[in-house]
Amino acid sequence: MSLFGGHRLGPVSTKIFDSLCEAQKSRNLDNNLTHKLRLLLEQNEELEDVHEEKNRMRFKTEDGKLGKAAIDNCQNVMRNMKPVLLPILAVTSEKFDEMISVLGKELEDNDSYLDISRVYGRKKGNI
Repeated sequence: MSLFGGHRLGPVSTKIFDSLCEAQKSRNLDNNLTHKLRLLLEQNEELEDVHEEKNRMRFKTEDGKLGKAAIDNCQNVMRNMKPVLLPILAVTSEKFDEMISVLGKELEDNDSYLDISRVYGRKKGNI
């Protein structure tokens, strides 16, 4: 299962994100934690007035600087994950670099997006 939940990824993008999910699983990290944050905060007896804001970030340069920054940031995150992802993908370092270049193109060409959530609450007794 991809972090993007299949939100219009190309074949190379899917491989990269699936390998990231595999890396997270191997470290007992929850890929779906963001979907549980609101419930976790609501169950915290020290918090009240819990809110969740959802936004969709598109990987499109036509969206201006934000769209371009989203693509660049995604590629940079994956580049930084290279030591972890290389053994999972079982590719050479050069092939990985090529895949990261293709990732940026696929994100743009496939109208890929990432749903982002912001969850926050107020500590009880604070005004």
